Amino acid sequence: MKDMDNLKPKLITKQAVFIDLALTLVFFVWMTSILKNHVPWVEAGETAVLLGAAYCAACLSGVFWMALSFFRITLADQILQKAIQANERR
Repeated sequence: MKDMDNLKPKLITKQAVFIDLALTLVFFVWMTSILKNHVPWVEAGETAVLLGAAYCAACLSGVFWMALSFFRITLADQILQKAIQANERR
């Protein structure tokens, strides 16, 4: 039974994880730049505004990373299931 598990392709590869992390970093920078305009600490200085925006963007980026990972796993599993069904029909 263990040999059958080794024949299945991996749902997540190292390359996919790297792509997800790169996209999450881009999303973090983008959200930080957007959120800087919405931080109400203008009188505290630019550093406080940047920290507030980055803190909020970190939470949003975590949710983005999870959603991206779940999407990738679901898509890979659906492709795998279609391939298994196609092989069973032959």
